[in-house]
This record gives sequence, structure tokens and C-alpha cells, in this order.
Amino acid sequence: MKWIGAILILFTCTWVGLDIARNYAKRPKQIRDMLHALQIMEAEMVYGQEPIHQVLNKISKQLHPPLSYMFYDISVELKNTHEPLHTIWNRMFEKKWHHTAMKNREKEIMIQFGQTLGIHNLEQQQKQIHLAKVHLQHELNEASEEEKRFSNMFRALGVLFGLLLTLIFL
Repeated sequence: MKWIGAILILFTCTWVGLDIARNYAKRPKQIRDMLHALQIMEAEMVYGQEPIHQVLNKISKQLHPPLSYMFYDISVELKNTHEPLHTIWNRMFEKKWHHTAMKNREKEIMIQFGQTLGIHNLEQQQKQIHLAKVHLQHELNEASEEEKRFSNMFRALGVLFGLLLTLIFL
């Protein structure tokens, strides 16, 4: 019976360490997705001159969840209501952000970007997109560094902590 408990403790601690490491790996991928979304938005708005709800719908089809859901919900809400875009944008990012592995810094960048979305001419909008991309690129570099530093550490800590608890309880 002790061995079953020891194996369960070891398995649980290892799983927790792997889960934390997985979140460190998800963050750079999701920031890359957000940068990709901004590139698509720039191309569709500036060169294709598509309406914003169609642009957001196209973006949602090219991203991975949970970001695809956020952009899709914004496009549907924008099409179905008469609320301003920045209100819908803020509400959706606040409501759905906890599903992502990203931090509040990235959320603030996107919310600030959303405040400018649709109120400027195309040239100014393109500048706002570039500004958001620069800030997200900085966060991507930082997230990649954190992933390198902490991902392997949490994997190892999960296993080692499980072994420590197992030795203590046996």
C-alpha cells in the first residue's frame, strides 16, 4: 500500500512540474500567434481594406485556440451589436484572457491597441499595429528567455520534489 501511495505522489508531483513547464512553453507560442494576428490584420485592413468584423473573422480561422475564440467572439459581437469596437475588444480580452498562458503585460498591450482600433486612418492604424508588434516582440523575447530558464527547471523540480516526498513518507 505504501508503494502505491509513493507512486501516486511521485506521479502527481511530476505531472505538476510538467504542467508548469508546459505553460512556460505555451506563452511564446501564443505571443507568436498574436503577432501573426496583427500581421494579418495589417494586411487585410491596409491592403485589402476589409471591414473590421470580416478581418477579425479571418484572423480567428488562422489562429490556434484560445486566441482564435477571442477574435471570433469579437467579430460576432461586433456584427450583432452596435457597441463601439474598443468596448467589445476590452470586454472580450478581459473575459477570455485567463484561458491563455500569456501574462497581463501582453493583455495590456492588446487592450491599448484595441483603444486605437478603427478610429484612425489607414496610415495611422498601420503605425499602431507596428507599435503593438514591437511591444509584443519584446515580450516574446522575454517569454522565450523565461521558457529556456524555467521550463527544464520545473520539470526537474516536479520529479525531485516527488522523490523527496516519497522518501519522507516511506
